[in-house]
Amino acid sequence: MGRPEDYGQTINAVIWSQVGASLFFLCLRLYCKFKKRSGLWWDDHVLIASWVTLMIASALTTWNVSLGFGKHVYQINPVNFPQIGLNGNVISTISITSAVWSKTSFAMTLLRIEEKGWTRNLIWGAIISMNVLMGLNAMAAWVQCTPIEKYWLPQTPGKCWSPKVAAYYGVFAAGYSALMDILLAMLPWKLIWGLQMKMKEKIGVGIAMSMGLFAGGTSIVKCTTIPTLLSGDFTYDGSDLVIWGTVESGVTIMAASIPVLRVLIRDVASTARKYYGNSATRTNGSRFGGGLTRTNTVTVTTSTTRKGSIRRKWDKLADDRSDKSILGVESEPGFGKIVRTNEIVVQYDTRSDVEGHNGSYEMDQMDRMNRMV
Repeated sequence: MGRPEDYGQTINAVIWSQVGASLFFLCLRLYCKFKKRSGLWWDDHVLIASWVTLMIASALTTWNVSLGFGKHVYQINPVNFPQIGLNGNVISTISITSAVWSKTSFAMTLLRIEEKGWTRNLIWGAIISMNVLMGLNAMAAWVQCTPIEKYWLPQTPGKCWSPKVAAYYGVFAAGYSALMDILLAMLPWKLIWGLQMKMKEKIGVGIAMSMGLFAGGTSIVKCTTIPTLLSGDFTYDGSDLVIWGTVESGVTIMAASIPVLRVLIRDVASTARKYYGNSATRTNGSRFGGGLTRTNTVTVTTSTTRKGSIRRKWDKLADDRSDKSILGVESEPGFGKIVRTNEIVVQYDTRSDVEGHNGSYEMDQMDRMNRMV
């Protein structure tokens, strides 16, 4: 099957599906934030700004499509070329801004977890370098011609750089952006690996925070479409560049929202467990009904030296569902110390697991845990 003669409908379908899908994930992210009453942080505001710029770029793209973008040059009314060119400059700038802000938002989220060390410096380096390089790329369309309007009004007296300059730099900037996507997707594994979490929790959080790999993939694909800027039939050949530029921002916004959605997934799973658990209790008295109480024994050994110093040893919980304690275990009390051993019986209701306190680590919990490590 050959390529269509008009990409207009395809462009509109793709860009608005990306706007809608990214808005859906963004709204879920904000819902989870307000549900936890944690409020919005800078990463949320930057991500919202990224989505707003994506929507504006999509609206301008639709305007260009109505003027003929997506068709061959010879199929477009020449009167529309100046407006298509001007809109194209604005779309390019806003689209690049949307992409880099979405990546910056996720990097800022990582800064909330990592508060010290070389990893934090690396994240800051990624944020600064991405914004500088992509910022220069966003300005390229506005500085390559003197006067500026010569870019979309070729008959205007003046001069312009070779179009290869902007195209080659665009490929470099997009490639660097893809590299940063991959880097930011891999860093969470280093950040969470030392936290006191169950292995399955580490893997779950790591995967959720590595969705940026898909954004990196879209950046790589976009790299391959940038040379169409040199095409003499850009209104047609450049359709893929416009599409993948939008997809890059949309996918990054969705990827940045997914880690926060763990609280929503937890609540849905909790509701399902309570529902099916209560049903099982009514039918056969299953333990999932929430009425079963378990007991667990913790032995606390308190030793006092002659100088009055006190040491405590907490034996590991007998229940194998417990996470490994982050407290250090002291040595046994030595000779001449007063030793008092208390046996404490702790009773707890399994409904605590069902109602969500099941070891799900959200971003704020990871933040607190990282400070303890």
